[in-house]
Amino acid sequence: MTVRLKNIGAAIAVTFALTVGIAGGFCDAPQHISFVARTVEAASPEVTDERAESAYWTEQNPDGERVLFTSDDIAAFNAAMRAETETLKDLANESVTPDVRYGVATRRGNLRTVPEPPDGSHYDEQQATAVDPCEALLVYEDSDDGKFSHVVMRNYEGWLSKREFGLTDRATWMQFAAPKDFAVVTANQWWLHDDAMNQDVLCQMGAKIPIVYARSGDRPEAAGNMRRIGTTQLVERGAHRQNVREQYLEQRKRVAMLLVPSRAKGGALAVHEQPAVFDDDLHHGFLPCTENNFVRQGFRFFGDIYGWGGLDDSVDCSAFTSDVYRSMGLEIPRDADVQGEVLPYRIRLHGRAATRLALLKAAFPIGTLLTNDTHVMMYIGCDADGTPMALQAMSSYFDDDGKHYLRRVVLTTLTYPNAKGKPYIDGVKYLSAIR
Repeated sequence: MTVRLKNIGAAIAVTFALTVGIAGGFCDAPQHISFVARTVEAASPEVTDERAESAYWTEQNPDGERVLFTSDDIAAFNAAMRAETETLKDLANESVTPDVRYGVATRRGNLRTVPEPPDGSHYDEQQATAVDPCEALLVYEDSDDGKFSHVVMRNYEGWLSKREFGLTDRATWMQFAAPKDFAVVTANQWWLHDDAMNQDVLCQMGAKIPIVYARSGDRPEAAGNMRRIGTTQLVERGAHRQNVREQYLEQRKRVAMLLVPSRAKGGALAVHEQPAVFDDDLHHGFLPCTENNFVRQGFRFFGDIYGWGGLDDSVDCSAFTSDVYRSMGLEIPRDADVQGEVLPYRIRLHGRAATRLALLKAAFPIGTLLTNDTHVMMYIGCDADGTPMALQAMSSYFDDDGKHYLRRVVLTTLTYPNAKGKPYIDGVKYLSAIR
């Protein structure tokens, strides 16, 4: 068990106080614990009022813009994650066998535990995860029918249809496995238009697209103006000179070009360049790692359909959390149970709901993951009444009438009923955080 030493004293004090029945207040909560006394809510646990907007949370947390991790911190975090679990790999430095081939995903694909296509159901048990375009792949054996290959990617391995990737040489592959510069998809979904194939391919949050640079052509009129204006005139007409020079230099800047992969005939990888246009959906490099960006990125999925293993072109619970984290450069495992067990600051929960909630509020930051063996959700803080809340990709919930399928990314409290009719927090196994 690992916890943040600077907060563990407060957490122990809180736990003790609640155990002996002393009221306490945290996260600006009222000086009582009535949020626990409410225990379980009836009907759907989805919250849809004013709290279901990212601004509600970011505006009350001005310190949430503080950068938590530098690029060096992120590199160290990712290295530590790979050391903790074999499910995460640094493909560029992975030991490979002589029979390995190098592939790059050219469109969103389904990574399978067996070499068979999805069966069309929402809960196909053979579905492992989704693969985004531009993902580097180590390609090993082929299926007996030649339609699938067994591949290893950065956070999973399984069978991928050959129609969804192209094979290339190691040098080209390295541009995708370890790009020197890259764009990051920051929207929940973003469509990359493949100019060469004249088609759109779906990318999900956190997808990395390599960037190279090209010199833009000189703007003829700017270059001509520079030639026509003499030295004396430039001194006399300083303002005009500055304007023309700025135009000229602007055109001489390096232009960022996305490396877009396509599958050519015969299964070879074809790569072409097209200009990068950065906006709220495509960011140059990772987003800053801040508490408010955990919230903003989480809410970008709000209302999206639940997609088991990436089916239905969406996210399940652990894809949701891993995509949010990856948009800021943090690589965490794909599966919920592993996420909870490897993040560096974690505690295994015991005791009553009141004790568990108080520990979360006292010692763990926004972005903390709450996990058990089958599910994960992301803590986003306390509302104005001091109630701890979380974002999650929720498949189903329970009430007195049994199980109901919700299948959406939702905002919830932590005290809606679980399958046993107890507050959900009672069944959470780990609180896990990056710091």
